[in-house]
Amino acid sequence: MTLELTDLVQDFVATKLLSKVELDFLEAELWETFLHIGEITSLSVAPPNISESLDLESGASWFLCCAAVLDATRPIDEPRVNKLSSV
Repeated sequence: MTLELTDLVQDFVATKLLSKVELDFLEAELWETFLHIGEITSLSVAPPNISESLDLESGASWFLCCAAVLDATRPIDEPRVNKLSSV
């Protein structure tokens, strides 16, 4: 099984389901993003239907969409979307 952030976000939008392994993968990807946020020079933008399905503005990055998926499935006190939006 090949895990890709974009594919998993799209799968979640379509089914509202991801396995523990898939969610763990997204969590690790987002953690790496937070660790290296200062080194990132550009972010890929998700299609409007994906970002809007996750209650994000059109033009949201794939990482912001990943954060929204994790907030929906594994909520924490400070939503990841807020944390990522503030950096």
